[in-house]
Amino acid sequence: MPRRAQKGINPMLVAFTAIIIAVVFATILFFLKSQKGSLRSLTNFDVNEYIKEGSTLLGTQGIVSGTINEKLRWTGDRGEVVSLRVDTINQFIPILIPPDLSSTNIAIGDRFTINVEVSTNEVLIAKEIIRR
Repeated sequence: MPRRAQKGINPMLVAFTAIIIAVVFATILFFLKSQKGSLRSLTNFDVNEYIKEGSTLLGTQGIVSGTINEKLRWTGDRGEVVSLRVDTINQFIPILIPPDLSSTNIAIGDRFTINVEVSTNEVLIAKEIIRR
């Protein structure tokens, strides 16, 4: 008995290919949107400029990486201040950790990358903390 030739493209194959393309496209969009708010989109904070003249950097945001050297007492309404030894220049800078970031366990000797912002009174305030 002779075989019949296939006519056209299998509709299941077309549907499966369309679903795969849609999933890949949605995944790419998800990762692109999630990177906008991440630390990757920020520049390194100029610690030397902050030490020399902090008032010129008011409202500036950036990332700083280093090791926690010292901690002051944490209070529920004000947060805590940590001393961070910056990796690149081996300087200590104070960073205020607000109460909304208190869920992060911070101990002396731990290494962090911190998104900081210079507040109106020239104090560095943590906006996001990532353990390294």
